[in-house]
Amino acid sequence: MIRRSTLAFVGFILVAGCASSPAGAPVVVSGTKADNPRRIQTLVADCMKQRGFKYVAWVPKVASPDDAEQAYLGDYEAMKKERSQEGFGVFVNFVHPEQREKRAIWRETDSPNFTIKNQLSPTQRTAYGKALTACRSQALKQVTGKVVTSDEDWAKQENEMIAQRLDRDLNADPKLVELATAMGDCLKGKGHQVTSARPVDMSRRGGQEFEAQKKQIALNDDIPDTELPDGQYYEPRIPVDTAKQYLNREIKAAVDDLECGKDFYAAYLPRSEEIVRQVEGEFGKS
Repeated sequence: MIRRSTLAFVGFILVAGCASSPAGAPVVVSGTKADNPRRIQTLVADCMKQRGFKYVAWVPKVASPDDAEQAYLGDYEAMKKERSQEGFGVFVNFVHPEQREKRAIWRETDSPNFTIKNQLSPTQRTAYGKALTACRSQALKQVTGKVVTSDEDWAKQENEMIAQRLDRDLNADPKLVELATAMGDCLKGKGHQVTSARPVDMSRRGGQEFEAQKKQIALNDDIPDTELPDGQYYEPRIPVDTAKQYLNREIKAAVDDLECGKDFYAAYLPRSEEIVRQVEGEFGKS
C-alpha cells in the first residue's frame, strides 16, 4: 500500500524525493502537543507579518475516507476493496485522473495563503516564498526543537526518522518476522519475486515493484528530468489504454499480495501507522 505523501508539489509532480534571521520575537502560543500544528501556524503568521507579508494561520482538516483509514490499519475487507480497484495505488491515477483530487488528503489550493501568494507579483512571490521558508523553520524549532532548512528538509528528516523507527521496532519483532516469511513463501509459490522477507521490506515490496515500472516509463519519455535532483523525476504521460494494462496487472499482484499477507498486514499495519503518527507528532504535524 502506498501511504499518503508528506509533501505535495504543484504543477508537474516530483517523485522521489536560505533562511534568514526573523525580525523580532514571535508570539508564544501555549498548548499541548496535539496543538502543535496550530501553534506552528500561529508563529508563522506572526513571523510573516513582521516581514511585511499577509499570512493566515491555517491547519488543513484532514478527512480520510473510512475504508481508506481501515485499510491503513490492516482491515482485510477494506484492503481487498481498495486493492481490487486501485492495486497498490500506482497506475490508477493514469486510468482515473479525476480520482486523484478525491484521494488527496488536502490540497494546497484549499489554503487561503494560496490565493494570497498568487495575487503577488513574480518578484513578491519569490520574496514571500523565502520569508515563508524562514518563518516555518523558526516556528518548527521553537515548538518542537527540530532544525530544518526547508519543507523538503523537513520531510526528509521526518521520513528518515520513520524509517529508523520502523527498522528498530518492527524488523526485529519475532512474530512479524515469522508472518513476513510465511507471506514471502506464499508469494513465491504464486510466481512473484521476493528479494527480502524483512517485515518493512515485505510491506513495501509490491508498491515498489510497480513504482519502479512507472519510473522506467518516466525516464524513457519525452519529459526531460536532467535538471532535477538525483532520484527525482516528473510523472510520465501514459495513454489510458496502456495505463489500464499496467493497472490490471497491478491489481492482480496487489490481490495476491494481500491474500498471502492477510495475517501479516493485520499485525504489521496498526503498529507501523502508530510509529508514523508518533514521528509526525514530533515534527509538529499532529
